[in-house]
Amino acid sequence: MIYMRHFSKRILDGIARNTLKQYNMDYLNCAPQSVPLEALIEDVFGLTIEYMYLTEKNVELGRMIYDDGYTTRYNPELADYELVKVTAGTMLIDASLLETSKLHGRYRFTLAHELAHWILHKELFTGTNAAASHCASESNDDLIEWQANYLAQAILMPAGQVKRGFYPLRMQGKNTTAIVGLLATTFGVSKQAMEIRLDDLGLA
Repeated sequence: MIYMRHFSKRILDGIARNTLKQYNMDYLNCAPQSVPLEALIEDVFGLTIEYMYLTEKNVELGRMIYDDGYTTRYNPELADYELVKVTAGTMLIDASLLETSKLHGRYRFTLAHELAHWILHKELFTGTNAAASHCASESNDDLIEWQANYLAQAILMPAGQVKRGFYPLRMQGKNTTAIVGLLATTFGVSKQAMEIRLDDLGLA
């Protein structure tokens, strides 16, 4: 039986650093920049990203597939749900996230959130006779979702790089609102995600 593991923020930040080093050993020494998520997901972890409408009203933005089998998706043309065959190691992303550039930050967070589930919870869900773990990235109601949310933030906004970007801006006299906006653009995340990360790092 696989038990749920508890991870502190410090440990999750360490997992994020190791994850990014798997992509590029020198990545964390580079200037602050947007993490190449698709390359990290596909090239380092060997996962496949697929896009489809998961629910009728976009309440579920991402779903990580742990076992071969079937899962549901919403078909707008039929206005109904249908079963589709899926393969372990597939990351399903709701197609609505590709409809406007305004959702770019949410799209990237959803990718990172589902990757975090794979890294942290693969053993928990694999072999459970369920093809997928239904993970709504908006949720932060339980420990599993909190872990995935925090690791996603730590991957998207590595602590060292965030600080490397934050302090020069503060020394230039930028206020917090301006800093949040500039860093959000630099890291390819939403302003809300950057505000949360700065708060976690004691920089807010």
